[in-house]
Amino acid sequence: LFLFVVLSAMEKTERNGLLACGACTPTPLPLAAGLLTQALMELNEPPLHLAAKQPDGGLILRVEVPVYASGPQMALLLDWLGAQRSLFPRALFASRDGHVQLTGAGAAHLHCVSHSSAPSSCKDEHLPPEVMAPTHETIRYIGGARFDSSDQEAPGISSEWGAFGSSYWFLPRVELSTLRSSASAGSLAATDGSETASSTGSNSIKICSNSGLDGAGRLVTACFAVQLRWMEAGGSSAWAAERSLAVEALARVRPPGGRRPLPGVVSRRSDAVSQEDFEEHVRVALESFKSGELEKVVLARRVLLELTLPIESVDVLLQVVDGQKRSYIFLLEPCEGTAFVSLTPERLCKVEGRDIWTEAVAGTWPLAELSRVGEAALLASSAKHSSEHRLVVDYLCERLKKISDNVKVCETHILKLKDLVHIKQSYHALAVGFDSSNNLADTDKKVPDGGLPAWFCEHVSPTPAVCGLPMSTARSFIRKAEPWDRGFYAGPCGIVGARGADLIVAIRSALLHGGRKLHVYAGAGIIPGSNPTEEFDEISLKMKQFTERFTLASSGPKRIVELASLPNMNTLWSTLVVEELVRGGVRDFVICAGSRSTPLVIAVARHPNAKYVMNHDERGAAFFALGWAKAIRAPVAVIVTSGTAVANLLPGVVEASQSQVPLLLLTADRPHELRETGANQTIMQPGIFSSYVRWMKDFPPPSVEYPAHALLSDIDLAVSRASGHLASHPGPVHLNFCFRENLAPDAGPVRGAPQRDSAWNSSYVDTAELCQWMESCQPRSCYVSPVQSLARCDVVEELVGLASSGTGRIVILVGSLSTTEDMLLAEDVGRRLGGAVFADITSGLRQRPGTIHHADLLLNCSMLAGDLMQLDAIVHLGGPICSARLGAFAKAAAPRLYVRVGPAPVRLDPEHNVTHHLPCSLSALAKALASSGLVARDAPPFWKKLSEVAADEVKSFLSSSNGLTEPFVAVSVSRLLYPGSSLHISSSMPIRDLDGYARPCPEASLAPSLPPMANRGAAGIDGVISTAVGYCRGSELPGTLVIGDTAALHDLNALQQLTGPDAPTLTVVIVNNGGGGIFSFLPIAAHRETFSPCFDAPHSTDFAAACSAFGIPFVCCITAEDFEAEYLRTQRPGVRGPCVIEARVELSREDNAALHRSIGRAVAARARDWLLSNVCLGWTRLGRSVELFAEEGLENQAEAVEPSKSEGPAGSAGSASKVPIVLLHGWLGEKGDWSEVSRHLIEAGHEVLAVDLPGHGASEAGGEQDSWEAAAFFSLPAAVEALATLLDQLRIRSAVLVGYSLGGRVAMAFAATYPARVRGLVALSANPGLKLVAEQCCRRSGDAALAARVAALRASGEPTTGSASDDIDAFLREWYRAPLWADLASRRPEVYASMLRRRRLNPRLAALTLRGLSLGRQPDFRASLAKQSSKFCYVHGTLDGKFAALGKDLEHEGFRVLSLPDVAHAIVEECPDAVAKLCLEFLQGLGAEASLPSSLAPSSGASSLRLTAAWSRPMELPLKTPLLLSRGDPMPNRQGLLVVLESKESGIAGLGEVSPLPMFHRESLAEATTQLAQVLEAWSATPPMVPFSLARLDGGMTKWLEQACPDVGPLLPSVRAGLEMSLLHLIGRATKAPHLASEAAAARGLCCISEVGINALVAREEDLGGLSCGAPVVKVKVGKDPAEDACRVNKLAEALRHRLGPRGRLRLDANQAWTVPQAALFFKGLSDVALQVTEYIEEPILGTNGSASFLSAWEDLASQTEHCLRIAVDESLTEKSVCPDDLVSCKVSFGALVLKPALQGLEQTMELGALAVKIGAQPVISSAFESGVALCHFAILAASMAPSPWAASTGVSAFHGLGTFTRIAEDALCPPFADLACRCGREWRVNLLECQAALDRTVDSLVAQGCGRCRAE
Repeated sequence: LFLFVVLSAMEKTERNGLLACGACTPTPLPLAAGLLTQALMELNEPPLHLAAKQPDGGLILRVEVPVYASGPQMALLLDWLGAQRSLFPRALFASRDGHVQLTGAGAAHLHCVSHSSAPSSCKDEHLPPEVMAPTHETIRYIGGARFDSSDQEAPGISSEWGAFGSSYWFLPRVELSTLRSSASAGSLAATDGSETASSTGSNSIKICSNSGLDGAGRLVTACFAVQLRWMEAGGSSAWAAERSLAVEALARVRPPGGRRPLPGVVSRRSDAVSQEDFEEHVRVALESFKSGELEKVVLARRVLLELTLPIESVDVLLQVVDGQKRSYIFLLEPCEGTAFVSLTPERLCKVEGRDIWTEAVAGTWPLAELSRVGEAALLASSAKHSSEHRLVVDYLCERLKKISDNVKVCETHILKLKDLVHIKQSYHALAVGFDSSNNLADTDKKVPDGGLPAWFCEHVSPTPAVCGLPMSTARSFIRKAEPWDRGFYAGPCGIVGARGADLIVAIRSALLHGGRKLHVYAGAGIIPGSNPTEEFDEISLKMKQFTERFTLASSGPKRIVELASLPNMNTLWSTLVVEELVRGGVRDFVICAGSRSTPLVIAVARHPNAKYVMNHDERGAAFFALGWAKAIRAPVAVIVTSGTAVANLLPGVVEASQSQVPLLLLTADRPHELRETGANQTIMQPGIFSSYVRWMKDFPPPSVEYPAHALLSDIDLAVSRASGHLASHPGPVHLNFCFRENLAPDAGPVRGAPQRDSAWNSSYVDTAELCQWMESCQPRSCYVSPVQSLARCDVVEELVGLASSGTGRIVILVGSLSTTEDMLLAEDVGRRLGGAVFADITSGLRQRPGTIHHADLLLNCSMLAGDLMQLDAIVHLGGPICSARLGAFAKAAAPRLYVRVGPAPVRLDPEHNVTHHLPCSLSALAKALASSGLVARDAPPFWKKLSEVAADEVKSFLSSSNGLTEPFVAVSVSRLLYPGSSLHISSSMPIRDLDGYARPCPEASLAPSLPPMANRGAAGIDGVISTAVGYCRGSELPGTLVIGDTAALHDLNALQQLTGPDAPTLTVVIVNNGGGGIFSFLPIAAHRETFSPCFDAPHSTDFAAACSAFGIPFVCCITAEDFEAEYLRTQRPGVRGPCVIEARVELSREDNAALHRSIGRAVAARARDWLLSNVCLGWTRLGRSVELFAEEGLENQAEAVEPSKSEGPAGSAGSASKVPIVLLHGWLGEKGDWSEVSRHLIEAGHEVLAVDLPGHGASEAGGEQDSWEAAAFFSLPAAVEALATLLDQLRIRSAVLVGYSLGGRVAMAFAATYPARVRGLVALSANPGLKLVAEQCCRRSGDAALAARVAALRASGEPTTGSASDDIDAFLREWYRAPLWADLASRRPEVYASMLRRRRLNPRLAALTLRGLSLGRQPDFRASLAKQSSKFCYVHGTLDGKFAALGKDLEHEGFRVLSLPDVAHAIVEECPDAVAKLCLEFLQGLGAEASLPSSLAPSSGASSLRLTAAWSRPMELPLKTPLLLSRGDPMPNRQGLLVVLESKESGIAGLGEVSPLPMFHRESLAEATTQLAQVLEAWSATPPMVPFSLARLDGGMTKWLEQACPDVGPLLPSVRAGLEMSLLHLIGRATKAPHLASEAAAARGLCCISEVGINALVAREEDLGGLSCGAPVVKVKVGKDPAEDACRVNKLAEALRHRLGPRGRLRLDANQAWTVPQAALFFKGLSDVALQVTEYIEEPILGTNGSASFLSAWEDLASQTEHCLRIAVDESLTEKSVCPDDLVSCKVSFGALVLKPALQGLEQTMELGALAVKIGAQPVISSAFESGVALCHFAILAASMAPSPWAASTGVSAFHGLGTFTRIAEDALCPPFADLACRCGREWRVNLLECQAALDRTVDSLVAQGCGRCRAE
């Protein structure tokens, strides 16, 4: 389930104790304990190979997992530690620079030394010996020692310090730590430079807000670990016991969050020593100085703070740590209620190996003194402070010299803290008494065996800064002056490990004892000149961080007697209500002024722990409270008066209810008797919020009849309902309070009724229930939230099964989320399920790398429709999504599993698509998936690539150069938002723009750390500003609000909340489009007569004036550059306060809508292009094509990627040509099925294009394993778009489509999509679609079941895997026995046999096609066919009952239907002549010989172009291994020239290659270079005209070159070939030919095919061992000893058959090495297998004189060997030893003519290729180690000289000798030819059109670079 990796840079033999669990990507913190538990459970045996060994025989193992740390690091650690209330001891340590922050709970090992009258050695007292064992640097003990632990005369330990002993160190059982990746904290620059008074940086600790998540506001990585220690001697049993304890501890770990502790309040404060006594001790010390007994003594004070309520140790830190600067934070809690905390600025030492850092801190002034005089003056102002500091400095220097010869001293400077400053000096030393592993070295320096940390504890602590001098005398004086126990105060505390330590001097500290007693400690150094009173005051100043944070109790109900003294019942009830709310965690109030609510307002204002904000508008107040509650994730109360004030809360209440945000609505009301009486400001308030509140209570007027404890219970229930504790469904709760006078807190007569008194009976509160409540300080009733866990669940198991299969297609829809933790959990769920994550902008995942970005835009592409992607499951997390297109995608997908996850027991299913509602939290689901063993993985590559494509397109569309548009604002805000700040988005267009266009982040660390906030519950546009302001107030975060102008008008008065000194930092971006721009996207926009002003609501509001009225900074931006600059200014660090930026967009609403649509179309087009680039259809083109000639100005006429679906044929008339016919086969078929039909059509003068559909024949679609690609590429729309793209590439604008079965359905889909491109449509036995949805569902299910069966098929002869029918042959026999074939096997056995021979079934591809192109997924095309019924003909066989019945139905519907007699479903196979005849008759009826051009290219105009530039560029390509030549040294590089010919008039260029190969060409490279330069110079001087007719390669090229190069003599072969390449390329691009050799093939009547294969080459000394698996055809060199060669070939044949099965083929090359007898001997020595797999042998006979001799020798050999092997002609043609015409009459069965264009030239190669076809041989092109440029040209030639499909088989495959690309390390082609050849999987194949595109790309790149030109133009 898990992969464990030891993360250590040490030697593998070193046992350092660290085991890292899980992947490198961090996991959400709530999952960490479960992952570690699983990791431990897999370690059944003691991991001795990993554990670190300690001196006592103990073994330590640390198992850790990286986790995301959300929020400020210290806040996270404190929050987590506070949640671990069942694990003790607990501790926390944070270095003052934040470099190390860790907290731990529970003890894997505890070392506590109890006090003894005869203490042991200092080392053992201070530090446990176990920490010095060699362990990983992250294994650290945390703890400390007493101030007097090494004092032999120290008194006993007092009771309050008893739990700590003399020293207390423990190895945390569970640890959470964060590490900053910054410079080492030990360096002087890092630790001291930033702490001086003049420093501008601040290391202040911020707990209450989320600012500065990692100093830059981003998520950081933390580490969660469990640590184990067991004794090695205990063996497996000890390990098992320790593992059980660790697992138990992990089970007790609780997630952070949910705690809102009350601040501690002091009931009594007392000094252990009075001021008078303290001052007297100072005076005694001064006398001791005079006598010489003392030089210095540090006297401390202890102040006891007795708290009204018990307090947690963590809460003590939370209360005092906020805002502290440059202080260490330390907490040690041995047992519950007893803890030591310190916020000290002083380091004792930091040790890293041999490096030591320490410091002297002494001398104190108030902070104000520094501000008054400055640092330099302050340092010189006090001789007393300087003297005190010098004592400490001298002491430290003297100590350091004992262990170091080199001590580096920092300058003395001022250390600035929060309330005071000190003199500080830092030291760095290198201990010479230790080696690099911190072990004692052989030196005269005396250091104890315990290491440097122990040495510091023994010899440095306590320093004179906390004790005095002489040390023993000072200690004695302290014992007499301080009648209390210092304990750990001023002692050494911190973290220690084998690799180092960080120890503090624990001053500025406190001891929590019994939970309610807080002892605060601080001291002052007394030296000569000290003033007793000033020293006392200095200590008081040092204690401020504790004493002033814990305020004295002054108000609030504390005793029954105080309750009884309240003036009236209104005041009493309100006091009780507010007190109970505060106890329940509701401490934040939004108050709207009003009379009737006076009692509640007074109670809030008087409560010490209640915070409130005044708001002038009740409507805005509700939204303000909504935002506040979102920020703090706790209920916020709103207090309003009666009447319409209550009604104004409704919009905010609705939003809170829908978005499940907790609110408490405290509404004041008049008494019941005034309802429905017309009384002033009185309405029916109960029930006013209807079902939008979770609970409502209408309280009667306060009276003694309603028990006080019942009132408290009601309040507790209200808080629980609002918080969702009862039903996991938080939301608003309405408490309606009816108040009579007196409303003010006045006693005496009732206002308005003086005859009545407001007095009340005090016995009302004198009850046992109230007394118990007052004593407990807890809510009267506590509601425990249900445990969030997910029990065994079938739907989760199904999801796990899908994810585990690796082929499941799962989409994760993530809607709005409220917290960073939920965001990370949702991401983890998506990664574990391996699904495509489509995230809403409000989820927080939208910009993270694992998300599919711009999903809304991508789904504009029809090929990605939901019903096509064959989804297995949709999992919807979080709230709603704003994208309607995503919703439509999910609805259309209709997967079997649609799981809606949410903790609330409500239906969240607006489209009624959900199949399973899973009521659980994200944490519960994530834990369930993690515990199932699912490993997190990256997003599907298919969707990631689409995501990148979309992001690139959006980026190019929305640059600043395109102006200030609404999408640009969205992109800019998403890109420039300051890390860690909050983003708020208004509904309407802003949220859609940010959702669609937000810029993706390349790394997770750069993505926003907080989910953007938006009111998406009811998705209204009111109260948006108020919500954002409330959120910023609650979170104390800076924020940005993006809001439209109309939404801003709705809430304009909320700007008042941004005024005043405490106004939150909020940047409001108003996107002003002058009204309701969103309506321009709706159908109503077409109704111009009512659209404006009824819908677009134009306005002319002056937002500048509005902001001026409120005094808020404002700026208006009208350009993109201005907006970027202004917004960036507000996002700089340190910028505070509100600001409004108006972005006055440039486009009109109509143009804005058009821009959005354009972006959508552009992204869809790019997505379509990328998808289709992975779908490559195989094809064969036959017949004469239209002659193509370019016309000036029309070069780009056919460049559109996706032709209009409505446009008709365009272009001027050209030479008449019969319309092309596109033939589409059926399922399991291939283009070869049409061979006989094609022959008849070609004979009738038609051009024919036979196409392999996806998954068939030579077509390719996507990778081998990706299930998403399988769904996207194997669908009807994908087939249609791929066919359209192919026709575009082949320059066929329109055609007649003839499709059989599946091909007929594809043809009908094409006609429905591109009606203007279809001249006619013949559907043979094809179904236009099922009419009923039920039929479609049934057919989909049936096809899916059949596809599963097909996918499991095996080839005949392979081992069986189950049933007897699981082999391909058996399946085909069964398939063709179906009724629609009408017993074909017995009725037409020859046809049946022929079909079976051609069915080369690939089970996987056949299954994908069957599933993806299922008739059940096809729409009904009858409606679209009816619109062009005159061009449609349906054909069926009379014996095919199913389709005959369908034909009858179609005929009744008015369609033309033809039937073929005595034929069943296999129409094309059974009667190809009849099919061709009816097609021709149908075409004749259409008038298909019209002069409308069928080509995309213009067909008239210029017949030539002018060559305007001709140049070359040298190339030198390194070879992978040197090429061995027959003579000379091995060749390490392939050298040559690239030839570029340009026609700037047409804006095009052609590319060729001149690269003569030594021993192959007669000319050298130098000779070729010289001749080429002469040609190019001549052409540059006199640019020639290039006729387009040269492309026919019919002799015109040779004549033109002779005329164009008259002065250079005969062209060298390599030069000729290079010029022919570049000329052919140039002409092809100018004429927009289908491909470069299309005209040459058409001129000779040759067949063009889509791709050619490439054979591999095995030299004479090689075998198949080093051969890659990319080529099924292997050429083997023979020609030595015939018998040995035959034996070797036999072995190779067996090996090839074993490796590739029947696909493997051999070709032999003897290079004219043998005589006829020798060759015959070789032939006879070949085995049967060798003869079966060998296609031919090249040139087996020695060269003779004359062509006749060659032919005679070949005939003689063939006769002697009974024609057992075909012969291929090679050198004899190249060297012209054989006349090509003589081959026609030769009585030899030629297998191939091997052609070498680099020697023969392209024109002669085409001629010889035509000859090969004529004599029944296969033309085979051979290369000579050229670059990819020449190889592309050769491949195009090879694909353009294929035999006709109806010709007799040559027995030779269409593989060519282009495999030399494997020897080239770098290529001149872009992309390299190897990428083109190896993209198809196992076989080496290149696609003709891809080769041409690569040539185009390469030459365009060369021209753009303009480099390498040999001559100026």
